[in-house]
Amino acid sequence: MTAPWWSQLFDGEEARAYHRQHGGDRRPLGQRPVVLVVDVTRAFTGEEGETLDESTARWPTSCGPNAWTAIPYLRQVIDLAIARGWPLVYTTAEVGAAARFGGTVKGELSAMGSPMDLPGAQEIPDAIAPPAGALVLAKPKASAFFDTSLVAHLIRLGADSLVVTGATTSGCVRATVVDGHSHGWPVFVVEDACFDRARLSHGVNLFEMNAKYADVLTTTELTELAG
Repeated sequence: MTAPWWSQLFDGEEARAYHRQHGGDRRPLGQRPVVLVVDVTRAFTGEEGETLDESTARWPTSCGPNAWTAIPYLRQVIDLAIARGWPLVYTTAEVGAAARFGGTVKGELSAMGSPMDLPGAQEIPDAIAPPAGALVLAKPKASAFFDTSLVAHLIRLGADSLVVTGATTSGCVRATVVDGHSHGWPVFVVEDACFDRARLSHGVNLFEMNAKYADVLTTTELTELAG
């Protein structure tokens, strides 16, 4: 099997040091995975067809074309979850949270303002609209676990693993993955169903999450693992 592109971002001694932490053995998916769709909202996708410059002019947090490249893969993950009966949890930013909790990122209360509060910022694109029965959970910070009821929902659902998708790979996805791992769930990150503004940031964070907190796999690999 061809090594993923992000696994080649480090080489030599650096690559060997990471490899000693995580040799590549993949954990079992479990019988009751829960799929998390993290912050795939207008604030992070912008409008389809725009360049990154065009998209961030209106939505400072947008990932532009990278978001729309990932959405078809995300649709595949959602369809797989529906077909297998896996629970789906979507997250959005909590409107007004910056004023009460402080910004999700440090720029939110200064130069950038609070783009999470812009009209339409929390709209989920129609292409990946939550199906009936999916939970939509507003969160005040990067992690889906911070000051939310997510843990209670996962326990109630009988989750034995987490499948994480969405945005951004370096931000809310990574924060959610670290907290999911810290709470004891095996975590799987679907690389082509996640996105970030920059390919380098996306790749480095996939590499590091795979080395430390999660198993990173493609949509095709997830489908094969699901059987």
